[in-house]
Amino acid sequence: MLAVLHIRRAEFGTGDDGEVALAWMGGEISPQSMVFESSTTVGMYAPALDAFEHLLAVLESSAVLYISDSAFRREIQAASASFPGITVVDAACGRLVELVGIAVQALDDHTRFAHRRAWAAELARREALPELVVATDASKATGRSGVGVACVSAEGGFASKAYPDVDSVLAGELLAIALAIRTFPYRRLHILTDSKPALASLTKSRSRLLDTRRGDVVEIVDVVHRRAEGRDIRYSWVRGHSGHELNEIADRLAVAARRNHEAGVDPCVKEQINRNILGQLNISVLAA
Repeated sequence: MLAVLHIRRAEFGTGDDGEVALAWMGGEISPQSMVFESSTTVGMYAPALDAFEHLLAVLESSAVLYISDSAFRREIQAASASFPGITVVDAACGRLVELVGIAVQALDDHTRFAHRRAWAAELARREALPELVVATDASKATGRSGVGVACVSAEGGFASKAYPDVDSVLAGELLAIALAIRTFPYRRLHILTDSKPALASLTKSRSRLLDTRRGDVVEIVDVVHRRAEGRDIRYSWVRGHSGHELNEIADRLAVAARRNHEAGVDPCVKEQINRNILGQLNISVLAA
């Protein structure tokens, strides 16, 4: 019998976890392979020992074994008296090279499916998360271009940005919604806005929108729809400046974004201003 025990560090897990592929052939039996991995942080050689024990279980009479990891190979060679049927060699040659390829392919297949399993688990985790409430708002100075936009979630996440060339409140409100969708990419969202025109723009057909709105508004609506594609997002209107806490925070962040840009405020100072505004958010109440 010929056998190969190929060890490599695991791509999944922590510490010194390892993945090990055992490939073997003998007599009329076609090449076979198995993958072993440690389920806990017990060290990368734990699955190698499992693989070696499996080899002993399927051993017909004797075997020539190549172990890719030199440290583990020396350990087995040192204990060779306990395994008289196994000859450990220092290099792969002949059909052992073929078995090395089979072992590597087995590990590649295992890793690929592990990626798929991990991604499926991550999608399931995201789907199980509760809907995230996010308020958006825009601020524009009277008589000049430039808007500040912001979004803030009931969990305390936020983003804000200034658009110095935008000259309409509607465009700013839509940009705030687009910012919210980009800022919170992996959650089901309930977006709150105090702009009825923005909500109306998002529900109109593109041809109808082209008849009633400026080109920049149509382009921003397109951006919102692209970012929302495949997402679970719903929109609601809230009355502005009526004491809705999340809306009020979004408004203050938007005003700060515009004023900070106009005044050329240092980024570190901007961050502190935003944190001070966010400190007024009663997250415990909103999340209840």
